[in-house]
Amino acid sequence: MGKGKAIGIAAVLAGVAAASALFMYTNGSERPQAKDDLLGPAPAGKPAQADGKGMIAGTLAPSLTYKKENGAYVFTFTVKNQTERVQTVTFTSSKKYDYILYRDGKKVKQFSEGKMFAQIYEERTLKQGEELSFQETFRDLAPGTYTLEWWLADKNWPNARASVTFTVE
Repeated sequence: MGKGKAIGIAAVLAGVAAASALFMYTNGSERPQAKDDLLGPAPAGKPAQADGKGMIAGTLAPSLTYKKENGAYVFTFTVKNQTERVQTVTFTSSKKYDYILYRDGKKVKQFSEGKMFAQIYEERTLKQGEELSFQETFRDLAPGTYTLEWWLADKNWPNARASVTFTVE
């Protein structure tokens, strides 16, 4: 390899390294964070109950409800921005949530198991009082006591999870 070619390759590598460093610097400082620290951290201790009204400092409020329709169980998982600030939910793939369904304490189904998800980066901004909702329907459930655990697929919101127990007769 000639001297000119070696210098050219070194220049390209240096340019790529500089561009990467610049991208990481600007992306890290400008990208909204899940926990909005503009007003400082949320107060210590357990947040007050929202009861559907008012705001909770520093958290998204999860809920999991269901209704029975024509022998099927329709579940709705919702996360609501109960804070006083705009919050950002970040998805690093097309998987927006995950859940595990248990019957009599044994795993029956996990949403993500055996699936592949597209590597798509998406940020969803939730203003005060806004929510994200997801729905799944379960049919032909065998009799037993079930627990459904459901969570948001954003590692920045580990407490955005809910569960519900129900009985199929």
